[in-house]
Amino acid sequence: MEVNYIHEMKEELAKQLIELQQQSYRIEANLINYPNIPPLNETVADLLREPKTWLTASSDNHIIGAIAIETRADHWLLNKVIVSPRFFRRGVGRMLIQKVKEETSVPLYVTTASHNTPAVKLYESEGFTQFKHERTTDGLLLRTFVYRKEPGP
Repeated sequence: MEVNYIHEMKEELAKQLIELQQQSYRIEANLINYPNIPPLNETVADLLREPKTWLTASSDNHIIGAIAIETRADHWLLNKVIVSPRFFRRGVGRMLIQKVKEETSVPLYVTTASHNTPAVKLYESEGFTQFKHERTTDGLLLRTFVYRKEPGP
């Protein structure tokens, strides 16, 4: 598996990521019984406009997982964690999260639906702790987690 940081989004890559995002988030929407997940409505043009860094995992020259990272001076946000359904439960998401954790020295935040049990378990197993629990205006329960790197010796 090859892992790459993408700092500048190109149209062909955006097309691949939108396709992967659609596959992954459709399954999440069904899992949490919430069809209005915002990434399902995004377009290639949206990704081209986003000022985010992406970390991708590829196998046989096909992207099988990706994380969109918004970096700020005092914290990073994992805006999207997406994995091809063909590679669910094979450690792709975990490997990408671990890579991001290695790269940052500031707190790392991620939000997911409370009922997205696989994601909640993954974040908790990777040392994230619940930071906030909230309900959207249309009733979706969300959990925000934070990971803080232990200070070195």
